[in-house]
Amino acid sequence: MLIYEQITVELTDNKLLNTYGMRKFGFMQKLRYRLPPPNLLITFEAAGRHLSFTKAATELNVSRVAVSQQIQALEKFLGIPLFQRLQRSVRLTRVGERYHLAISDALERALRATVEISKRSESNIVNVGTTPGFMHYWLSPRLGEFRTIHPDIELRFIVSDGNLGFEENIDVAIRYGTPPFEGAESTFLARQEISPTCASTFLPPGVTLSPSDLLRQPLLHLEGPFDEKTRWSIWFRAQGLDIAKARPGITLNSYTNLVQAALDGQGFALIGPPLIGRFLSNGTLIQPVHAAPVVRHAFHLLSPRTSIPSAAVGSFAEWVRRSFPDNSELLEDAIELKGS
Repeated sequence: MLIYEQITVELTDNKLLNTYGMRKFGFMQKLRYRLPPPNLLITFEAAGRHLSFTKAATELNVSRVAVSQQIQALEKFLGIPLFQRLQRSVRLTRVGERYHLAISDALERALRATVEISKRSESNIVNVGTTPGFMHYWLSPRLGEFRTIHPDIELRFIVSDGNLGFEENIDVAIRYGTPPFEGAESTFLARQEISPTCASTFLPPGVTLSPSDLLRQPLLHLEGPFDEKTRWSIWFRAQGLDIAKARPGITLNSYTNLVQAALDGQGFALIGPPLIGRFLSNGTLIQPVHAAPVVRHAFHLLSPRTSIPSAAVGSFAEWVRRSFPDNSELLEDAIELKGS
């Protein structure tokens, strides 16, 4: 049911976005015919600020005659005088004063935006927001690879289980959850699949267990602001078993401590790829229980919707995307519908 509600919201949002886009498109189409050429506006701004065609000409590195001609061209375009020509000076008309205020403000905002983008595009610093689990078990082991490819890029990490927004000076983020993410464009990376997992030294080699066998094994519980469906109580209920019959275990309030406890041989944890994929690959952790993995939410790469990324940010984002070669949106949608 939640899936259908999400789709409805997305369709509604898209419809509103399309309506706004069409209105914006219709308005912007008029720019070509209604807005004066930019060089005329720049000349007008300088002449109005100096109240002198001669000083404007000096600033713009053109002749006074050229400034005068451009102002005349602008007045002809608008169909109204903007300056009063006096014997030795010029003065803005009332209409000219109002128009100069609007044009100056617009050009100033355009300049500030351009300077900001230029500075960002030249920056070699990338501020990355991510979760402790993704940072500790996926990013950290691979940072050497990125540094080898891009030794000139400086990475700064903001690590939190909370959903930090881009107002925290974050350029790109890796988050766990389900789209849409507010104010962000998202790229699917990998879906989490969890299963009962323990250290390879915890059981004799080759031993396999049934779900009911886990009631007699020490369990590692994760509590806190995490997905409730990753908890043992829900897992046992799905297997038709009562967790009340399980032996006492250990409860932890951070994912990294949960994984470490499993690595240390303290018991079984409900964890899985992509974060612990390397431990499963090298045999440090094993999943010896005969039960289908639980497919949960996914990790996504997020970028702010309203800013242009620098070259350094683009390089980091592309490196993360390439590290997940199977990050197909079609695959994500298929799993999402199957899970519903």
